[in-house]
Amino acid sequence: MKYTYYEVRGTIDGEEEILFGSYEKSDCTSEKRIEGECWKDEGYRKIRITSTPTTTPPDPEIYS
Repeated sequence: MKYTYYEVRGTIDGEEEILFGSYEKSDCTSEKRIEGECWKDEGYRKIRITSTPTTTPPDPEIYS
């Protein structure tokens, strides 16, 4: 079975980094909205949400 994992990614000093990740897109959207200005102040640019298919299931204790 395939699942979708979402990540908030940003670029700093020419390198792409994962800033946050979740199986729930709404978690990433909220995190980007809340932390976006702080990340920009730290020097991150091109902050965006990406999705990646995975066969690893979400932890049922975290994601109901």
